[in-house]
Amino acid sequence: MHTSLPPTEDSEAFGPWLGHQLRRAGMSQAHLADQVGTTRATVSAWITGRAEPHDETRARIADILATAQLS
Repeated sequence: MHTSLPPTEDSEAFGPWLGHQLRRAGMSQAHLADQVGTTRATVSAWITGRAEPHDETRARIADILATAQLS
């Protein structure tokens, strides 16, 4: 399976995209947080649109989710 790249220009689209990709990968917010090197609260803030990750972090998230969906 291939995950789509995270939205970069439409900030409202990133949170729903991330939530959807986590569900598809069967991954918890806490697990993604560990993989990215942040907290579960930060991942939650990304999903709800209260915060946004930097572009480098978005790319890392896409890589992590793509790898998880291949397993």
